[in-house]
Order: sequence, then structure tokens, then C-alpha cells
Amino acid sequence: MIPEWFEVGFAAVLGLIFGSFATAFAYRVPRRESLGGRSKCPNCDTTIRAADNVPVISYLLLRGKCRNCGQVISPRYPLIELTSGALFALAAWKFGPTLTGITYASFFWILLVLTVIDLEFKLLPNRIVFPALYAGWALLVADALLDTGFAMGDPAALREAALGAVVFGGFLFLVAFIYPAGMGMGDVKLALVLGSFLGYLGGIGLAVTGMFLSFLFGGFLGALIAVARGGGRKTQIPFGPWLALGTVTAVLFGEGLLDWYLELF
Repeated sequence: MIPEWFEVGFAAVLGLIFGSFATAFAYRVPRRESLGGRSKCPNCDTTIRAADNVPVISYLLLRGKCRNCGQVISPRYPLIELTSGALFALAAWKFGPTLTGITYASFFWILLVLTVIDLEFKLLPNRIVFPALYAGWALLVADALLDTGFAMGDPAALREAALGAVVFGGFLFLVAFIYPAGMGMGDVKLALVLGSFLGYLGGIGLAVTGMFLSFLFGGFLGALIAVARGGGRKTQIPFGPWLALGTVTAVLFGEGLLDWYLELF
């Protein structure tokens, strides 16, 4: 038997590596640049050497500066890599070395990429959201049909995933219809993906939990950030990151939170 700490640690290292890809995706997709080719310094456009592209470690060894031009490299890059590593580790801790774990680690990675893009551009690109929906459902179907997956060969979980998508996506569509200035259609499309992954694990109850946490984080933490920036109630803060945070929290801890809430009544 492989010890759990090794599985989680291996997933964390793998997450760091994919975190490096996440920085490239988040930079190139909204700028409609090719996803192929080596990474370049955003300041001098010099191709980064492989030895200088090791996640986190290279940033520390170079003291956060480009080897060629000496300009400071944004700390967002190692932060994205570290976040990716943490998300992969959490997926391994929650689901183990299974197809379910791979599926939800990939899901978390997509949410990280979309969060970075939304924070910078206030945009959730269809080039990422739609492929995430299609590929996500393909992985969920495969996971549901395997005896080793979360659903243990029970395709009924797919029905719950569809219901979760309808509930989460439908609610955000209603919000966007009533108050279009506060909710974009990109959020609605993303909600279809979020509802699918939440519904697969816990049906409508977990999908609603994810929605509640998203609005809770968006309302409370969003207000704190707006005040910290010196803005008021009209300060625009993208909602995609809060959807991602609420959903990841629901995937990892939502069942426990839902049980605790139900025990109160």
C-alpha cells in the first residue's frame, strides 16, 4: 500500500508542474496567442530557459528577476504554481489516486486558470469554459461507469450531475436576467460546469451549498476587498473567482457543512 502522504505529496509536485502551464494559459488565452511554444519573459520577450522554468524554485533562485533583462517578474507566477500544487494535493487527499481524483484535480486546475483570467480581464473565455464542460462530462461519464470511481458503476450520479447543472446554471441565469449589470453570461455558462461537478458528488443539495458559499464569499470577502481598495459599493469585482472558491470549498467540505446545517433544524 502506498502511504497517503506520498500520494498527496506526489499530487502536489504534479500540481506545481501544471501550475506552470496554468500561468501560460492564463496569459495567452485572453490575448489570443498560440498555446504552443516556450514561455517568454513578459518584459524583454526572451525565451525562458528550461532550467529557469522550474516551478517556484527558479523564481526563488533568480530572486524574482529575469536572467536576461533583470526586470522584476510578477510574484503571481509562483503564487499560481503554489495554488495549483495545493489544489492537486487537496484532490488527492479527498479522492485518492483514482479517476475521480484526476477528474477533480483537472477541474480545480481549470477553475484556477479562469480565476486568474477573470481577475485581470473580467472575462471567462468560451475557449476554456465550453471545452471544460464537454471534457468534464466525458470524465464524469467514465468515472460513473467504472466500479473504482466515485459512483461505483452507478450511472444515476450522472442524473444528479445534470440536475446540479440545471439548478446552478438556472439560478445564475435568473440573477443575470433580473440584474444583468451584476451577473454576466460568462458566469452563467461557468455555473453549468460547476453544477455538474457538484451535482455528481452530492446532488442538488451540494450544488445549492456551492451556490450559497459562492455568494457568501462574494458578498463578504468582495466587500472587504472593495473597501481595502478604497472603493465603494459600486466597485466592480468579477464574480468568477468567488464561484470557483465556493465550488472548491463545497467539493472538499460541502457534505460536512450541509450535514452540520441540517442538524441545526
